[in-house]
This record gives sequence, C-alpha cells and structure tokens, in this order.
Amino acid sequence: MNTARTLSLRLSLLVSTLAPIVACSDSGTGPASRSIAAVDVALAHTEIEVGQPDTATAVARDQLGAPISGAVITWSSTFPQVAIVNAATGEITAVASGNAEIVGTAGNVVGRQRITVSPPPLLINEVNPNGDLPGGFVEIYNPTPHAVDMAGWVVTGGNRANAFTLPDGVVIGSGEYVAVNEVTVPNEFHATDAVHLYSKFGVQADAYAWAGNVPGTAYARCPNGSGNFTNTATPTRKAANACP
Repeated sequence: MNTARTLSLRLSLLVSTLAPIVACSDSGTGPASRSIAAVDVALAHTEIEVGQPDTATAVARDQLGAPISGAVITWSSTFPQVAIVNAATGEITAVASGNAEIVGTAGNVVGRQRITVSPPPLLINEVNPNGDLPGGFVEIYNPTPHAVDMAGWVVTGGNRANAFTLPDGVVIGSGEYVAVNEVTVPNEFHATDAVHLYSKFGVQADAYAWAGNVPGTAYARCPNGSGNFTNTATPTRKAANACP
C-alpha cells in the first residue's frame, strides 16, 4: 500500500511539473498576438446619384477572420472628382457622374468598395408657356429603366426663389411623364422666362429658357425624351412630343 501511494504521488508531481510547459507556446511567449489581416468595407448604397449622401463602414479582421474592435479606419477615394469621402467619418459626397473606389485603411491594410455615381434621372421634356396666358405647363420625363419617386423634387420658374416642391406619392414610371401646371409654380410662366428642375438632393437636373413665346407654341425635345428643344405648334401634355 505504501509503495502504491508513493508511486501515485510521484505521478501527480510529474503531471503538475509538465502542465506549464504544455500550456506555453513553442516560443515561450503564450498565444500569438492578433494583428489586422483584412479590412471589410461596406456602403449603404453602391449606386447613388449626384448630390446623394452615403456612408462607408468597415470591419477590421485578424488572421482568423475575427473582428478586431477599436481599429481606427482612415478613409479616402480613388477619384474625389466623382465621390469625396470624409477621412475620419466615412461620409460620402457624390460630386459627378462616374465610378470611384472608397478605400478604408487600418494600419497598412486596405479594403475597397466600388461606388457608381449617376446624374439626376429625370429631365424636362416639354414646356408650354402659352405666352402670358394661363394654361401653360412643364412636362417631366423619365428615360431610365426604373420608376423614380418624385417627392422632394422642385420645379421653379426663372425666379428660382419661387419654387414648387412635388409632394409625397408622385412616382414617375419608366418612360412615363409628369406634368406640372404653371399655376402651381409661383409667378407662373411668362412669354420670356425659364424653368428649372432640381432633384430632391438639390442638384439641378435640367433647365430651359425661352423668349417671346407665342400662345399655343410649345418647346419640345426631338426626338422625344432625348433630343434638343425645338418649337412645336402642337403641345402634347403627358404624351410623346409631336416633333416636326
């Protein structure tokens, strides 16, 4: 019995002596320290229009793909002429049409996300000032393949201080028209005047000016929806233009 107890005691001492050696790494420094191996960049939207705000976010990850909290991300844009990004916050300002990469850097590791900036999607397709008489209108056209919510879009006459803001619920489908009657635009349209169309982000989408309009004469894009403005004696409210 004494021999068995002695052997058991010796084995216990041996295990307790080896345990610290097994727990240490080969270098004797413990588990390897974590370092940033990748930066995952995400955007609220990868396609936006000029003037539309966006924000970039990023997650720094270690060698095993686990997120590293507290990593400092510095932001930049490969084409600031298209999209500017705040270096500290990741807030993006869309400046002009085109493509850019939003870059997030943590230490010496970078992550990238492509962003596409498009012009405002709508245009003025026809204007019927009707001289200085009532009954004029401005027609807006959607040439894009998708519907556009017009809430917040603005139509003004030549005096830009006077504006009509389109209300909620106005949606213009692909290839469709919306007509704004001149009586809804402060000061209406005159025989010599101009009209401006602004997106909900405050960017001018289109404009047209005229002089000496004769009642019943409209100005329409020819070809419809894409060409330059030309005089037409047949106003076509909310329909394809009657091009000469």
